Amino acid sequence: MAVMSAPGSRGKEMDEEKRLELTEHLAELRSRIIRAILYVVVGATLCYFYFTPIYKFLYAPMQHAMEVHKADWKIVFDHFTQPFFVVLKISFVAGLIFVSPLVTLELWGFISPALTRDEKKPLRYVAPLSVVLFAAGVSLAYWVSKYAIDWFTSYVIWFPNAALYQKPDDYVMFMLKMMAIFGGVFQLPVVLMFLAWVGILRSEGMKKSWRTAVVGISVVGLFITPSNDVFTMLMMIIPVIFLYLGSIFLVQLIERKRDRKMR
Repeated sequence: MAVMSAPGSRGKEMDEEKRLELTEHLAELRSRIIRAILYVVVGATLCYFYFTPIYKFLYAPMQHAMEVHKADWKIVFDHFTQPFFVVLKISFVAGLIFVSPLVTLELWGFISPALTRDEKKPLRYVAPLSVVLFAAGVSLAYWVSKYAIDWFTSYVIWFPNAALYQKPDDYVMFMLKMMAIFGGVFQLPVVLMFLAWVGILRSEGMKKSWRTAVVGISVVGLFITPSNDVFTMLMMIIPVIFLYLGSIFLVQLIERKRDRKMR
């Protein structure tokens, strides 16, 4: 004769299983966070030892602009400890950028077990597209910064006997911010494709509201462009508008694939 367990004991067993499952998830999350921190530390350390070529690469637009205008300029520090902390800050930010794919993989490794096979399929295409778009945005930002800095520094020679005393950390962080913002806004197609996949966004709605989208992109571009000059703003706004229009086609592809699966 089978012995039936009491309802109270069954509830205790379920609570115990939930606690064990939560403990396992927290342990895995902790392990992945620790690995992500180690990636950043290793990346920052490598960038510390390769600081000189990284700095030369980032400072090339300013160097070019000052040579073209033959203006007097100097790198200036206002405290004897500042050079060390500038190197430390730049190494950390550059290292974080370099290891960001590995950090993203750790995040994906933690999230992926909760997704179904169908939910994972779009990421096969979205992940490479995201990397390509980010690289395109960073490359455009570096190219644009050359002309933006050239335009700003051209005003130095308007003042007789003027000299530009530039803090290196301000300049390098400006360059990194410029590249990060351009790379971020170039992720617009990825965001729109995700919204379409989960059913929040439709291509028909995107077509009807394209004028509103253009105005919204233009307003956001005015506020987030680091240099605040017209040329840089246009170089950010115009490509993003085309990315939005191109995303309509990508969203249509996602809709067709999803509709075929539902039939």
